Amino acid sequence: MPEELIGGRYRVIDCLRKTGFCETYIAEDIWLPDNPRCVVKKLQPQSNEQFILETARRLFISEAKVLYRLSDHPQIPRLLAHLEVGEQFYLVQEFIEGKDLGQAEIVPGNRWNEKEVIFFLQEVLEILAFVHQNRVIHRDIKPSNLIRRISDGKIVLIDFGAVKEITNITLTEGEGRLLTVAVGTPSYMPSEQQRGDPRFNSDIYALGMTAIQAITGINPDQLPRDYQTGEICWRDYAPNCRPALGNLLDKMVRNDFRERYQNVNDVLEDLQKLNRPVRKPADSQSRPLFKHFILIALFPLTLGFVLIGPRIFNAIQAINYYNQGNQLINGNKYEEAIAAFDNALEIKPDFAQAWTNRGFALGKIQLFLEKFASCAQATRVQPDFAEAWNCRGLARYDLKQYDLALEEYNQAIAVDPKFHLAWFNKGQVLLQLGRNEEAIAATQRVIALKPDFSLAWTQMCRALYELQRFGEAKDYCQESLRIQPGHQSTIQLLEQVQSKLDN
Repeated sequence: MPEELIGGRYRVIDCLRKTGFCETYIAEDIWLPDNPRCVVKKLQPQSNEQFILETARRLFISEAKVLYRLSDHPQIPRLLAHLEVGEQFYLVQEFIEGKDLGQAEIVPGNRWNEKEVIFFLQEVLEILAFVHQNRVIHRDIKPSNLIRRISDGKIVLIDFGAVKEITNITLTEGEGRLLTVAVGTPSYMPSEQQRGDPRFNSDIYALGMTAIQAITGINPDQLPRDYQTGEICWRDYAPNCRPALGNLLDKMVRNDFRERYQNVNDVLEDLQKLNRPVRKPADSQSRPLFKHFILIALFPLTLGFVLIGPRIFNAIQAINYYNQGNQLINGNKYEEAIAAFDNALEIKPDFAQAWTNRGFALGKIQLFLEKFASCAQATRVQPDFAEAWNCRGLARYDLKQYDLALEEYNQAIAVDPKFHLAWFNKGQVLLQLGRNEEAIAATQRVIALKPDFSLAWTQMCRALYELQRFGEAKDYCQESLRIQPGHQSTIQLLEQVQSKLDN
């Protein structure tokens, strides 16, 4: 859009980048002397749905308020203006001349030394301290959002999270994509943020992952994780990193946010300790010999308890929260159930069944987008979990994305061909799509797997009714009522079938 004037004031001269439905331009302010440069972000919702526009507008105003509040810091770009033109949203920010760290400094194969990492951490943590003091969570710290300013060599923090929210919520149903509010970049995003519950120390995690990338020269998503704990395993790729700095980085990126640094001041304090001399332990030769032997004997037991005990306790606690959530669902207390599942997932982020049942609870309160996101996370942590794929299909169905729902059910069946609910739901969506013969074939599989599943007999009745095979339809409805007498929807369907036969 060269030479275009935005709001009658800002002339676009170059496009910096396009991501999703967010476009970032360099522009000139023609109202000011010398036409100074600025950065203009264009956020354009791609749906005419009113709730999409309203949500985008809410997030846009929220982002503007955040940036105005933070503009006093010299290492955060000033927000110069925000405006809405024809259901398109624009943020006008100070232009920072320089390259982001992902372009020239934190790149594959380039390992920083310890001093560079410590200096980097100290500088960005001091910016974050200001951000967090203003009760703001950045939510997307990564190399490309850190610019090395040419004028003074300092790092500038850009792109706060609400812009990502607006961008992601503009994905259209016509493209077969969910309209979802999600913030962050997966490689740098901790588990609680993936669940939509970012905390101040979520930024500490993202910064820690960025520092690990700098000291290893490897992108975080290419580093292995411990299967049992979920912790990132990076030390072998940074052989010159001292244990003290390694321990600090490990604490920054703990998978469980409760074990992570809770605030940036604590990280800064530990950074300062790295250069202090380390005191040697007192001479242990004066200890009685028998105490020495006792310590040696007890060490394996103590170590085993320290390493294994907390895991067992945490697993039991997570299961207790999970069972509590299921009981609350049975009592129709869905919001309380979601909170219980959240507690389980904070302890055990790879708890696929908790993610799935959390999704079911979200669906009960009409939060279908969130339902899909929760069930999708279940398939990410356990791809062979058929119930989670089935849950994804139900969410797609709720969102009226029937073709996509069919794909999800087929995936559930591929994982577990004997999973009768996936076959049943596949038949249901095929009925919705008017593919009645295919619906019959799918539902017959349900009856073969679970003959006493009355709803499958009713679904067969419905499919045959749609094909005007009323005599066969009647037999299936009657069998359904034999299994579950008094089922109202089946009774009503049978009455419709009988009416056709009588005519």
